Amino acid sequence: MFKLVAFMITSTIAFGVGGSTGRHAKHRMGTINDVPVIQAPGELKVLAEGFHSPVMNSFVAVARDSETYAILLKWDSNLPHLDEGFFKTNVIVAVFLGQRNTGGYKIQITREASGDIRIAEQAPGKGLMVPQMITSPFQVVSVPIAEPLLLSLDSPWRAKLRAYQVTNGTFTMSGGFAGIREQFGFKGELRILREGDLVTFALGLLSSGLPKQRSLIGFVTGVIDREGHMTIGKMGADSFVNSPNGGLKATGQFAGKNKLSLLFSPGPSMILDGYAGDGNLEAEL
Repeated sequence: MFKLVAFMITSTIAFGVGGSTGRHAKHRMGTINDVPVIQAPGELKVLAEGFHSPVMNSFVAVARDSETYAILLKWDSNLPHLDEGFFKTNVIVAVFLGQRNTGGYKIQITREASGDIRIAEQAPGKGLMVPQMITSPFQVVSVPIAEPLLLSLDSPWRAKLRAYQVTNGTFTMSGGFAGIREQFGFKGELRILREGDLVTFALGLLSSGLPKQRSLIGFVTGVIDREGHMTIGKMGADSFVNSPNGGLKATGQFAGKNKLSLLFSPGPSMILDGYAGDGNLEAEL
């Protein structure tokens, strides 16, 4: 299966990433900081699944906070109600297959040996008797927090992604006992899925202008309003920010049909002598 993260990797290998990022890219075709992402097997917990949802398009949402999850509750009030404490240790992955003309279609979500989460469509076998009705399968699972969260998507979801290339941006990482400060540019792309009040980003961002490559890779979902303003309440910082850190949050804006901007700021943190990051970028289709 084609891995969505492959688009992030091409540039990573081409630019000869060194350090921990380079070793990781060689091992599993991805980039990450020094925090391991693979946890105990069988950690996916199905919270809800079915054959009928109001979402008629292929879509994936990654909810790291109650505000983002509240949108999913609007779509399906039968989902379990989760408080903010749940999101201190867990992430929600909600997958919608989109409209199908018959029954027999399902979603399969599994954890690969690499640590990535594989999302696949299961179609009914040839000649199999299936219900003759319109369906829109969905599945919602929880997984323990492990950043970056990488998804391996099947063709229904890949076909909906729109790729925005970074055209401008800077990021500053600072903090630590010695009070270091490091500023660098962005390169790479963001692939985007939109559905209703939610927008999901597949981040494939790399630093520029540094002797050692930094990366911001993974899937995040934000809330978007009718004017195109978006808010990502919680996301990992990958290796853009040294550990320990409180992650990132972001706000942004879609401009017209082919441009977007994002403003990153530090996530809340009580870590003494920790690190933080902030920055901005512009991207275009």
